[in-house]
Amino acid sequence: MDLQIFSSFELPWVILGDFNAILNCEEHRGGTFDNYRAKSKLFNEFINENQLFDLGFLGTPYTWCNNQLGLARRWARLDRVLANNEWFSKFNTYYNKHLPRTASDHSPLLLSAVHFSQHKHKVFRFDNYWFEYNTCHKHVGRAWTSRTSASPMQAVSHFIAKTKTYLCKWKSKDLTPFEENITKVEEEILQLEALESTLEYSDLTSIELRGLYNKHNSLLKQNTLKWAQRAKLLRIKHGDYNSTFFHKHARVRGHKNRVSALITDYGATLTDQISIGQAFSDFYTNLWTQSVISQLMNLS
Repeated sequence: MDLQIFSSFELPWVILGDFNAILNCEEHRGGTFDNYRAKSKLFNEFINENQLFDLGFLGTPYTWCNNQLGLARRWARLDRVLANNEWFSKFNTYYNKHLPRTASDHSPLLLSAVHFSQHKHKVFRFDNYWFEYNTCHKHVGRAWTSRTSASPMQAVSHFIAKTKTYLCKWKSKDLTPFEENITKVEEEILQLEALESTLEYSDLTSIELRGLYNKHNSLLKQNTLKWAQRAKLLRIKHGDYNSTFFHKHARVRGHKNRVSALITDYGATLTDQISIGQAFSDFYTNLWTQSVISQLMNLS
């Protein structure tokens, strides 16, 4: 079956195995890249055209070896796991492990994928579109003008924490989710546009309608800034309001930044996201202890 047929399915799917091709020259060792160049070009085109993503791997970098000796020995990453965007939406914890190459010239692949439904701790992010609200500037100013008797470094940490607290309260109290606002404004626009063919339509209705158009455009712009920031897009063309496009870019970026496994100082390998997150938290908590801050304060 042609693999491209799967790209038309709006269902989560994943494919893994020996593709007999590599993506770039870094995925082989021994010999020249010319042996792989033609297939590599076609393989990259296939992945891009079908909007597939490589899951990465744990273990050795190559999955195949010709088992020859000396200069004739060759290694390459011919085996991998590819998945579509819907698959990543379904599974939030996964890893692909290269197992030992004991009974073949290829490494077996072990794919583990789990969907956790528990509440995920949200990371605070400052959204660029907040700059368009005067109340945002006021809350930031209020946080940084508060009094504290702490040391300079502790004061900075205190002001940042205050800023986060004020902005989180402001966001939950005063900011309505964009989707709700946009839907509400569109409904109001439809109601007024329906009056255009009736005797109830007047210049006041026209002025009100123009205001709603402007409000709608402003909301779309803010929503675009929000998701472009999530996707880390540096430049946005005028009129680019495709939120689905930005959502996919943000998800791809999240996939690339994902830490699938972590080796601790004690040699243990962590693969579940809760343990990995706790390990990072413990590391930086221990790093920024009072003793470390005191050492930094003594530097001149």
